[in-house]
Amino acid sequence: MGDAARPARKAVAMARLSVFAIAALPLLAALPVMAAPCPSPKDIQVAEVNRAFVQERHIKGLSKPLVSRGELQADAERIIWHMKDPFDVKTVITSDGITESVSGGPAQPVGAGAGELGASVARSAAALMRGQWDELSSLFNVSSPSTLESGEWEVLLTPLNERMQQAVGDIEVTGCADVERIEIGGEGSGDRHVITFANAEPGQ
Repeated sequence: MGDAARPARKAVAMARLSVFAIAALPLLAALPVMAAPCPSPKDIQVAEVNRAFVQERHIKGLSKPLVSRGELQADAERIIWHMKDPFDVKTVITSDGITESVSGGPAQPVGAGAGELGASVARSAAALMRGQWDELSSLFNVSSPSTLESGEWEVLLTPLNERMQQAVGDIEVTGCADVERIEIGGEGSGDRHVITFANAEPGQ
């Protein structure tokens, strides 16, 4: 009798498992989908860059940072770092040098030192976004990418030039599919610059 009842008990047990599995499907569907891991920053290969930015300058002694907004454009020929708010200042970097124009005025050459920080930030950001690691390695000691708790990667750039190290300090770069944040610190004054990037709006 016991042996005859065994297949029936197994059938009931299998039916209960099936009902449980069907009931669990909505719960499984409601679970968050695991995000795909961030690619290595060394896999970034972009010919042209067009990114909006927000820059915060944290100055020792001030309770709130100074905030500016603008747009970074870069291709094989030039880099344009265009601050639009609160002032209109366009810095253009080419192989011939650095120029600046204020409020749409004529472009004026920028002497060494005067635009060193802005030019260094623009060059570094553009090189990172375009995946130009050879160029970065000629200016910085580039750390191997580390993975943050958020899953994003972080790369530390330490200037090789002592003067640049004193003026700019270390540069921390974080991102996932592309560069999302740059933090510059280590300046003698104790100031910090934090720059976050987003895709620029079409037509900007």
